[in-house]
Amino acid sequence: MRSMVWAILVLAACWGVANAQERVSPKAVEAANSNGKARVLVMLQESAHSVQAKAAASPKARMQLVRAQVDNVLGDIGPLPQGAILRRFELVPAVVLDADLAVMDRLARHRGVRRVDLDGGGGGHAAVAPDTASVLNRVHDLVAQGFAGQGMKVAIIDSGVDTDHGDLRSSLVAEQCFCSSASGSGGCCPNGLAQQTGPGAAEDDNGHGTNVTGIVVGDGNLAPRGAIPEAELVAVKVIDRDNRFCCTSDIIAALDWVAANHPDVDAVNLSLGTDALFPGDCDSASATTMAVAASVAALNASGAIVTASTGNQRNHGNTAIPACVRNVMGVAATWDATLGSQTVLGCTDVTTAPRQPTCFANRSATTDLFAAGAWVTSTGRNGATSTYAGTSQAAPMVAACAVALKQAVPAATLQQRMDAMTLSLTRIHDPSSGLGYAFLDCADAVRLLDPAAWKPIRINGAQPLIPQ
Repeated sequence: MRSMVWAILVLAACWGVANAQERVSPKAVEAANSNGKARVLVMLQESAHSVQAKAAASPKARMQLVRAQVDNVLGDIGPLPQGAILRRFELVPAVVLDADLAVMDRLARHRGVRRVDLDGGGGGHAAVAPDTASVLNRVHDLVAQGFAGQGMKVAIIDSGVDTDHGDLRSSLVAEQCFCSSASGSGGCCPNGLAQQTGPGAAEDDNGHGTNVTGIVVGDGNLAPRGAIPEAELVAVKVIDRDNRFCCTSDIIAALDWVAANHPDVDAVNLSLGTDALFPGDCDSASATTMAVAASVAALNASGAIVTASTGNQRNHGNTAIPACVRNVMGVAATWDATLGSQTVLGCTDVTTAPRQPTCFANRSATTDLFAAGAWVTSTGRNGATSTYAGTSQAAPMVAACAVALKQAVPAATLQQRMDAMTLSLTRIHDPSSGLGYAFLDCADAVRLLDPAAWKPIRINGAQPLIPQ
């Protein structure tokens, strides 16, 4: 057995970046050697011709091409023990395996395998107030401008949603769950399994997802109104009752499912991230990041902007997956008011002010923008409201704005909509890193795309108010 371990490590070292960037990571080998097997994500190799063929194919044809590609590799490396295949995807050329050293050896030798890495986990990005964050981010008056989300659709990938909440049930149109157990048996979906589809599949047993969802689509009857209350909601549960997710493949499965089953979605929000952090764009860092990037690309291709929280580990040079992926809009958090000294998520800001970066928020040189995320009152699980602080609360502000931009200027491209938010005239300086960042100003983003789209509003017959 020891000779097999060394053989795999030598193979990985010898191939190097020129040959699929060390096909099997040493950490995966070490985990399998210690535990007998390890949960790994296997990203497959794709030729330029294969990528072009998939890009030109219909969604159904792309699914068939991906399935055939995975089947071919699995057939070549087989036989596999019963239950070794833990997860497959629709549009992402990858597979999750419970692999021992013998399987890893066969994967390391297969030219169709690009990279094999541990399928690591993470959690939601919030802690456990009046809410001025939506005002500061200029998403509070989207309804008054006629951009309430009519005919639009947003997906929230989180701990689920309180499906009975009076402010949320009118928007909910689809539910799904991908929530694996770290033990490998059962899962944390409401049915006790690792996957569930249909009504009840995304029932929230933590509360994080319900708060995040209300920021976007809350009706405003019981809790502060969300930014775009008339948008349709697709809720996908990936986080358990402890605000954790076992495996990044659950996140990839959720993104993949949304792309395959709801190609008309306009924005996807992930207020969550891995424990592993990265200093910049992480698309090619591991099999996991490659698969996340592929699933994001599938959503981008159908016109959906993907937003994600950067994380709350107080790291001012690194961010989590998926926020570190290049085409994901990574969002960090600021304070929304002058609140004096605040200790949140393990660090203390002695002073606070609107648009001041929070000390807990991760950021890196490639973080896209900041938005107000402390504190935010929104819908609550089994109740009217809940109040949270975190990058989790900043990211859905950006997702809501992304949907409003598409509604306001349908002809704008996905890149133009992303640029409109990151080219905001409202800038902030981060003294901890010395870098400057954009701050979300949705009104400014709408006007940047179309100066005529944001109209002055009369209040009680007074002169029109023009946002500044």
